[in-house]
Formats: sequence, C-alpha cells, structure tokens
Amino acid sequence: MALQTDTTIKIGETIIRNFSRLEIIQKIHAHHSFTLEIRKDLLVDELKSVMPVSQELVGAKISIEIKPIQGLDDLMIIKNPKDYILQFYGVITKSNFQKSNIKDVEETILIQGNSTSKLLDNAKNSNSFTKMTLEEIVNKVKSGYEIDMHVNPYYKNKLAYTVQYNESDFNFLNRLAMRNGQWLYDNGRMLVFGTPGSSSVEPNLVYGVNLHDFSYDIKLKPVMLKVLENDHRKGDYSSDTILKYRKEVDGFHQNFINKSSEVFNKETVIQLNQNAVEGYGNSAGEQYAKNKMREIAGKMMQIKATSEVPGITIGNNVRINGVDIQQDSSYRVTKIIHKCDDGGGYENHFTAVNFNGAVFSPKTNPDLFPICYSQTAIVTANADPDGLSGVQIQMPWQEIKGETTPYVPLIQKYGGDSRGVHVIPEIGDTVFVDFQGNNAELPIVIGTMTSRKEKSGYSTPNNDLKVIESRSGNRAVFDDATGDITIETKIGKAIAVLHGDGNIRFKAPKNIEFDAGKDIIMKAGRDIIFNAEQNISEIAFLNKTIGVGGNMHTTVGLDKVVHIAGDYDENIEGNLKSHTEKERQETGLEGIQNNSEKDVSKHAKNEIQNNSGERTLHN
Repeated sequence: MALQTDTTIKIGETIIRNFSRLEIIQKIHAHHSFTLEIRKDLLVDELKSVMPVSQELVGAKISIEIKPIQGLDDLMIIKNPKDYILQFYGVITKSNFQKSNIKDVEETILIQGNSTSKLLDNAKNSNSFTKMTLEEIVNKVKSGYEIDMHVNPYYKNKLAYTVQYNESDFNFLNRLAMRNGQWLYDNGRMLVFGTPGSSSVEPNLVYGVNLHDFSYDIKLKPVMLKVLENDHRKGDYSSDTILKYRKEVDGFHQNFINKSSEVFNKETVIQLNQNAVEGYGNSAGEQYAKNKMREIAGKMMQIKATSEVPGITIGNNVRINGVDIQQDSSYRVTKIIHKCDDGGGYENHFTAVNFNGAVFSPKTNPDLFPICYSQTAIVTANADPDGLSGVQIQMPWQEIKGETTPYVPLIQKYGGDSRGVHVIPEIGDTVFVDFQGNNAELPIVIGTMTSRKEKSGYSTPNNDLKVIESRSGNRAVFDDATGDITIETKIGKAIAVLHGDGNIRFKAPKNIEFDAGKDIIMKAGRDIIFNAEQNISEIAFLNKTIGVGGNMHTTVGLDKVVHIAGDYDENIEGNLKSHTEKERQETGLEGIQNNSEKDVSKHAKNEIQNNSGERTLHN
C-alpha cells in the first residue's frame, strides 16, 4: 500500500507539481541519481521558454520535497511528522526527449541527474599529501567547490604520504574513505565524510503498518587471515592477524565471526605493499588488519525492507518493530530507492546494517591503494635525515603544484651494513621512479636518466668510455680503445694513469704522500729513478742498508756533509782512490792510525812536515 504524497519539484526558480514518474536512488559511497518523467506540454508551460526545453534543463539545480498530503488520518504521521518528509537537492546532468507511436509514448521529457556530490566528479586530477590527517586532506580537496560538506573522520592520526593519482576528486575522496573505514555519502542536503548519522530523526517503522516487506541476510566470510607488512626504513617486517580486532563489532557479529572461523579454519597469509614512504610498518599493518576486519564484518549481514516513510535518509538510523524479537532493532541505512507515481503514490525500498554502535563504513576496503606506473622525477633533496641514502623527488604532476615526496628509497647496485656502493643523485638530476606493487604511495628510485638537457659527454661511436665523474669534476675514466684507466682531480689534472701498454703514471699538481702503518716495498724489473728539482730527504730511525750489485756513482754539486754518531767502517776489496782539487784534512781527537801489510808511501812535490806536540818516533 503506497502513501499518498504531495511532491514539489523546483528546477531553478520554476516549481513543477505535475509529473508522470519520479525515482531517486541513494547509496553510500556513490552519487545519488534521480529520474523524472514529465509530459513535454506541461514542462513547456511551466518554463515558458523559447529555448528548447532539454537545453535549458541541463546543468540546472533541482530540489525535491515529498511529504504526505494534508488531512491524512494516520496516527504514525500525526505523531512523527518529520519522519515523513523527504528533501533532496541535486543537479540535472541529462535530458532526453521521447516520442513514439510504436510504444504509445506521448511527447515526454526524461530528466536525469545526480546529487550535488557530482560537482566533485570533475576530470582526473593528481595530488600528494605529506603528514596530513584525513580531515586536512578532505578540506584541501573540497576547497573551491560550492558544496556543503560535513567532515568529521573518527581516525585522527596523520597519514605519512597520501596520493591522488589520475582520479577525480570524488573518486579520490571515496577511495580514501573506504580504504580508511570512513563513511562518504550525500544525505540529501550535504555530503558527509567520516562518522555517520548526525540527524536526530530516527523514523519508527512498524511491520504491517508502514513497513510492508522485510528480509534479514547473513553470510559467512573467511576471517583466519594473517597480514605481513614491510618497513623499508626499519629494514624489517611486521605481522598481525585480523581476528585480533574482532571487537570492532559486537552483538550477533561475534557469533557470525565464530561460525566463519569454524567453517574457514585454515589460516592464510596476505603480503601487503601499503606502508607509505616514511610510514611505520607495524602501524600500517595494524590499520590494515583493523579495516580488513571491518570490511569482512560489513559484508556479514544486512536487511532489506519496503516502507512508505519518505523521511528515511541515507546514513541515518531507522527503528524497526513488529518483525521478530531478534530483528527488532535500529539499523543504519546504506541504500534507498524512492518511487513516486503520477497519482502521488509513494514507497521506498532500502538496505540497512546493524553494527551495534560501531561507526565504520560497511563498504570498508583497505586494499584500495592508488595505482601508478613508472615515470621520471627530479631530485629536490638528497640529505636523508635518517642517513639511509634516500632522496626526495618531485614528479611532473607534483612540480606544477609545488608538492614533493618524502625521502624515498634509492636502489644501489650493492649494499649492506657498513658496506656497499654509495652514489646519491644530485639535486636537480632526473631519475627514473618505479612503484612497489604499483602503489603510488611507495615510490622507489631505480636510477638516473639522461636527456638532451643532461648529457654525460662521454658517448663514443664504439662505446669505448666507462666513466665515473662527481659533481666537482673528479673522475675515473676507463678507455677500452687504449686500455687506459685514468683518475683525475677536479681541475683536470691526471693524478694516475694506468696505460693499456703496461705503464702506470702518477702526477699531482701538488703533493703525493705515501703513509704505511708497516712496510713500503718498491720493486722494479729495471731502473728506479728519483728526480727532485729541489731537495730529497731520507730519514731512518734505525738502520738503512744500500746494496749495489755493480757500480755506484755519487755526484754532489756543492758540499757533502756526513755526520756519524758512532763508528765509520769502510771495507773495500779493491783499491781506494781519493782525490781533492784542494786541501785534504784528517783530524782524530784520540789518534790517527795508518796500517798496511806492505809498504806505505807518501809523496809530495814540496816538503813533508811531521809535527808533534811531544816527540816523533820513526822505527
């Protein structure tokens, strides 16, 4: 039995009371839609416009109010009049003119549209949000839209890194809500994000009076799930189980969970890739496990019913009585279809859930991460505060809006604890970015990119050069054409060249120092040549040994001074010849001895003088 109602439709400033059919479909996490069928002649008379009706309608705002006709002798309506008023606001997005002799259809205008949430469903967009709460993210996204929105998420913590990638603003907010267990719906007057049900109205439905059809559905779902989540910055992973969070719902759901664990009794493992950069693996895994439990619980039970109460609103509660003592309770509405015919008859069909006071969305789905594929980026910072050799990057869609990533991992060819390759791109370098598990919130730099603007300058036709060059100009060059290996300083001076022909050359603009904790051993197959334009100093704190297998020649341009603290022994197996162009003096403070197994001869062109302080002996 349908309720007799009075429906007022306002398009722009025009009020329409006559129509053939009206249907409004309202769902959580979706745009509401409506279909209005009106005879063309009635609509043209109302609009009084020379412009084609369909053109004037598209884009216009629409409001719809449905309430019981006056004078109904119904105690339910008299006692709770607010329960019986429906208000809906939307925008017309489509208009269709129909006329058919075959189908016996008069000239009819079919008007279709959506709730005002449709205004958020613009073209695809990309944004990133670092260390922001859900409320801060939503408020930033909705700014600039002429739309009423109530934002009150129950999850208050900051999210490490959140990405909207090639999604409309509505699709992003919807995914963000479902992934984090929040509600998103249009209650007919405003858009709600977060905690549901701000209305004080809870329509009272009595079976057989204003409730005419009721069904209660339950189903079992696997709950024996273990989740694993990586923590790249910690270098570890965490594990959790969703059964740990079974108290996210209470009441009959505990029985459903027990039955599910008995039927689906084998534990399974899920490997996650959802810990966003600079996030923490345990907290990310915990939130996933909670929301996975919420997702499963949200699918375990629902009711479906038919009523004639227009005031039932999406996201709010209804009170059901007279069905069964077990099912008589409050239920939160997740979907409702309002139908009104040309005679004013009204009824609705709705779906609702009972979470016994829990506020999470039955459409929770923690697996809804943003999908992204490899692309290029610019390095904006490379001083990783944690010392993990990460870099901060900016992809082109972030550069336009002045956004960057947090510090993201950088792939090295080899690495480990206190070992490995440490080569970090410079600020301004172009790098190639991939995404772990195609998750836009898990970027990872896998290498640098060259372009016409960024050339190494070492390209050769035969690919002869392999080069490592730092920002300051220090470089190592491996030349496969010559076989040379060259190490150069920043001022372009080669300090070491390992020639392909076997020669090695060291050259420094200033000093070369060798410092060994123990021995320095130099060995040459032929000659060793030392050449200094100034001084050569040799110091041995203990012994010095020189061995020469052939001749030894010493040439001194000026003086030669030899100072010996102990004895000076010479052992010559051949002859000793000493020649001086001037005088030769020998002084012994304690004596001078000349000994020979044979003769001693002294010759002088002039005199030979022997002087003694005491006496001279000749034997």
